[in-house]
Amino acid sequence: MNVITGLNEAQIESLVRSKASFEINGLRGNFMAGIKLVETKIESLGMKCRVKSDVKNALVQGGALGAAFGVISAPATLTVATLGIAAGLGHTLATYNPDYEILKDYVNQRLRVIYKK
Repeated sequence: MNVITGLNEAQIESLVRSKASFEINGLRGNFMAGIKLVETKIESLGMKCRVKSDVKNALVQGGALGAAFGVISAPATLTVATLGIAAGLGHTLATYNPDYEILKDYVNQRLRVIYKK
């Protein structure tokens, strides 16, 4: 998989045009801008994308999430988790058969952009 450090627009556009999968690292402070940039590049080429949280990777590195949720009571944690899952499922259903899937890794501040077709 190709790896990009930071928001290199030309490199991102080139990889999307060639329908490659890639990872963007080093997004501290630019995380949301990175998601928007990748989405825009994909959609400007007439392709569809689905944005999801990389839950598997977050669970593996559960220390950060466990510490965050440990402060909140169990019922509140379950409510937050349920709302997050419902929102994710709604977006997944709305983007049927995407060309790309963008996985957000909040813990490491990186994006995995995976070509699906």
